[in-house]
Amino acid sequence: MARSLTFKLNITVVNPGSGNKYYIDGIQQTYISLFPGCTYEWNQDDSSNSGHPLRFATQPDAANSSEYTTGVTTSGTPGSATAWTKIEVTGDTPYRLYYYCTNHSGMGNTITVDTLGTVTRGVQAGNYPSQTNRIIAIDMTTTGKVVDFSNLTSGRYACASAGNKVIGYFAGGSPDGGSTELDDINRITYSSYGNAVDDGDLTVARHYIQGTGNDTRAIFSGGVTPSQSNVIDYKEFGTGGDTSDFGDLTQARNEGVAYSSTTRGIYAGGDPSPYDIIDYVTIASTGNATDFGNLTVARGALAGSSSATRGVEGGGSSVSNVIDYITIASTGNATDFGDLSQARQNLVMGISNKLICMFGGGKTPSDVNTIDRVDIATTGNAVDWGDLLESTGYNQSSTSNGHGGLS
Repeated sequence: MARSLTFKLNITVVNPGSGNKYYIDGIQQTYISLFPGCTYEWNQDDSSNSGHPLRFATQPDAANSSEYTTGVTTSGTPGSATAWTKIEVTGDTPYRLYYYCTNHSGMGNTITVDTLGTVTRGVQAGNYPSQTNRIIAIDMTTTGKVVDFSNLTSGRYACASAGNKVIGYFAGGSPDGGSTELDDINRITYSSYGNAVDDGDLTVARHYIQGTGNDTRAIFSGGVTPSQSNVIDYKEFGTGGDTSDFGDLTQARNEGVAYSSTTRGIYAGGDPSPYDIIDYVTIASTGNATDFGNLTVARGALAGSSSATRGVEGGGSSVSNVIDYITIASTGNATDFGDLSQARQNLVMGISNKLICMFGGGKTPSDVNTIDRVDIATTGNAVDWGDLLESTGYNQSSTSNGHGGLS
C-alpha cells in the first residue's frame, strides 16, 4: 500500500531592504515544487511570522478572491508554537498555486505541482485578434484540466511550436494581425511555470508557420513572409542560437499541420488554395521535402498530432468535421478517421501523448472552447474532453512533451 508523506517547511519573515518577505528554509521567496500524495506543513512558529499568516491562492496575493482552500488546514497563531498551514496535494490540485501573506502583498511566490513523471503536458500559445502572450497548459492524463501556464516574451498569433520531453519552442508569428512578421524563438520548460525566454531566431521572419520535431531537433516549415514561403528551418533542442536552413517544401504555403514520428516529419495541407498536399522529411538529415500523398479533403488551418506510427488531422479553413489519418512510415493518401464532435474551422490546438490526440477551439463560425479527443490507434468519431480557458477560434499554436516524435 502506498504511503503518504509529510514534509515540513520552516518559514521565517525577513526584510532584505525591499519589505518583508517569506524565507523558506532560509531561502528568500523560493519557488516550491509539490508532489501529489504528499502533505506539506508550512511551519510558522518562528516569532518573525507574527502578523503574517501564510495561505495559498490560484493568483498572486489572492487577487480576485482566489484563495485556494481545498486540502488546506491551519493551526495556531503565526509567530507562536504549533502555528502552521498544511496543504494535502492530490492529482486534482492545480498545476500552479501561490503562497502569500493575507495581510501584506509581495511576500510570497509560486508553487508548482510537479506531476511531470506521470503527466503528459500540452502547451498552447498566441491568439487572434488580441495577439496575446498567454500560454496555457493541458494535463492530458485527466479530463478537462486546463490551467494558465506562463507568458511569451511578447504577444503574437500564428506562431509555430515544437517540443521534446523537456522544452518547448514557439517561433515566429505576427504581433499586429499580419502586418509584421516575427523571427524570434521563445523557449519554455514544461516542468516549471516560468515565462518564456528568447532562444534565437528563424532564418526568415514569418507567421502562419508550423513546427514539429523529435527528441533532438525542431523543424519549422512554411508560412507567410508576407509572400507564401516554402522555407524549412531546423534547430537542435537546448543548444541556443538561430535556426539553420533545412530545405524547401514541395509547395510554398501556410497554415498546414505538422507532426512527426521519431524519424520523419510531416507537413500536410495548407492555404491559400487550399491544398491537399502531404510532404515529408527525414528529421535527422537536411534536404527538400518529398511528396507523401494527399489528404482526403484539401484544406488549411487544420490541427493534428501523432503517435509513433500514425498521424491524425482534423478541421480546416472552412467549417468541417473531417478527421483523417496516415501511417507515417509509409507513403500514400490519407484515410477517413471519423468526425469532430462539432464541425468547425481554424482549430487552434492539436496535441498528443502518443495514445490520444486532442483538438481544441475553432469557429463554427462563432469562437468555441471545445476540446475533442480521439484514440489515435483506432478510428471513429471524436468525443468531448473538456474546454479551453476561453473560446478562441484563430491561429494559436500548441505542442506537448509526449507526442509521437519522442522516444
